Amino acid sequence: MVRLLIAIALLPLSGSLFWVAAKTLAGVAVGSSTAAPFAAGMGIVFAAWAIGRYLLIDPVGPAGWIARAARWSYVLGHELTHAMAAWATGGSVYAISVGEKGGHVDLSHSSTFVALAPYCIPIYALAVAVGYRVLLWLRPEAGGEALFLLLMGSAVGAHLLFTWDSLTQVRQPDLDAAGGAAFSWALIAIANALMIMILLKTLFPEAVPLLARLREAAALVARFWTLAWVWGKPVAAAAKRRVMP
Repeated sequence: MVRLLIAIALLPLSGSLFWVAAKTLAGVAVGSSTAAPFAAGMGIVFAAWAIGRYLLIDPVGPAGWIARAARWSYVLGHELTHAMAAWATGGSVYAISVGEKGGHVDLSHSSTFVALAPYCIPIYALAVAVGYRVLLWLRPEAGGEALFLLLMGSAVGAHLLFTWDSLTQVRQPDLDAAGGAAFSWALIAIANALMIMILLKTLFPEAVPLLARLREAAALVARFWTLAWVWGKPVAAAAKRRVMP
């Protein structure tokens, strides 16, 4: 019950952050020429996802194989993120199983962070960033910034789409383990909104007014609670009079 109340209290914040994150992403994609490879990567993933979801695909053909490989890769990343989150918090990982339709990881203990980490941390985007840094360390003259941004956009787009898909298509035990669906959805929305804005600020610092966006989100939250107080106070007073005439 406590976490449900916290989730309700967090809804304005999660909605506001998600809104300004979407505005930030759209602004970068449209207004920054340097972000073209990043936007292209996201667009390619979104288009491939839409084709795979809404168009007929031969399950035994090349397209079907690609779809199964993408799903298996997501499940692998999902379970590895659980494992890495457990390791980061002092836990032990006993076994990991991965399949096209789902996976499982046996841990010594869990927590809200461990349960929700795969929905909030784009593990393949982190892998792309680490790989690019290693490449530049080994070969500083390699360049490849456009390819790096293309892969980052693809990884972030895949994270967002597969996260949405996994949360809306089946009931996830992770949400119950984290404290309930409403509480988990609020935290996932906040974490992903912050992830998108911080990532875009890191990649395109001149194009993203991060502090201004955060202030905008704070202003939206303050406006919501102000209106809730103005409208809710008379309702609460009327209800009190009915209960205690």
